Amino acid sequence: SSLHICKKKKSCLDGMLSVSIPVEMPLRPLLGSKVVVPCYFQDNTVNDPGAPTIAPLSHRIKWTYVNKGKVTVILVASEGKVHVETEYLDRVTMVNYPLVPTDATMEMTELTSKDSGTYRCEVMHGIEDNYDSVEIQVQGIVFHYRAISTRYTLTFEKAKAACIQNSATIATPAQLQAAYDDGFHQCDAGWLSDQTVRYPIHEPREGCYGDKEDFPGVRTYGVRDANETYDVYCFAEKMSGTVFYSMSVEKFTFYEAGDQCAKLGARLATTGELYLAWKAGMDVCNAGWLADRSVRYPINIARPQCGGGLLGVRTVYLFPNQTGYPYPDSRYDAVCFQGKSTKQGKIDPLIL
Repeated sequence: SSLHICKKKKSCLDGMLSVSIPVEMPLRPLLGSKVVVPCYFQDNTVNDPGAPTIAPLSHRIKWTYVNKGKVTVILVASEGKVHVETEYLDRVTMVNYPLVPTDATMEMTELTSKDSGTYRCEVMHGIEDNYDSVEIQVQGIVFHYRAISTRYTLTFEKAKAACIQNSATIATPAQLQAAYDDGFHQCDAGWLSDQTVRYPIHEPREGCYGDKEDFPGVRTYGVRDANETYDVYCFAEKMSGTVFYSMSVEKFTFYEAGDQCAKLGARLATTGELYLAWKAGMDVCNAGWLADRSVRYPINIARPQCGGGLLGVRTVYLFPNQTGYPYPDSRYDAVCFQGKSTKQGKIDPLIL
């Protein structure tokens, strides 16, 4: 087949069959939201004057997802019918086809981090075959947050404030569901933006059954009184600077760590910033102070001596029951944040 790849913002009239995804690259939708990927095609095949005009519905449209060399079919459309693969049912639709036969625009909902990758819109007709592609990077991460004192001490208002203090916002139910679909598992009830209290469980166990008993899923306590106290689930959207470690043989107390970051033209990083750095691949097997006086470290490569072989942002607690942060005079490394254009300064620890 003659293959002609459409480049952005070109009409592609020099090809027999042109396909175009007219967007800036890459698309950056938020976790749990939806994305519309426009795709249009035009058939410039020159026919004999007496030959019948090509009916656009006779073209075969195929959307595929390409990630790490693996190609997964999302949907195939032709003759006015759309077949969506089982994995994408209920999440993917074609917006205007077949009403507009040359419009192959696709919408995808309930986005998870696993949806990040390259999407290809391919159109075939006879021996003609052409495609265009676009990269989608799903933004943001949901994380569980507990107050400095002990678990379940945040009212709804304090929960929202705790997320803001940590470079995040309180997560929506859709964002928590998307995080669950990505594999997030946490047996701690936390506030969400709609004033419900929920938690995501993949492997139910005693004390974590909630309203679903033995079934995996996001448990819910429903809408709660704003003065009740729980933990919170926060959503950090994107990094506006760089997270880095400052290390010393003697380590730092909490206040020394803040001074150390300031010397480097930075400040102590927030928990949300560390989660974003972890999502971007940061892996440090050294615990460090953060702005809220918590001590954490990001693990992307599993090894027994670093958080028991578990991945994620690991937290150092004062007590075995996972409550309380280390005393301010304890010694750890400093996790610093340098903003691109923000003024650097200390963030007071959030004491709730």
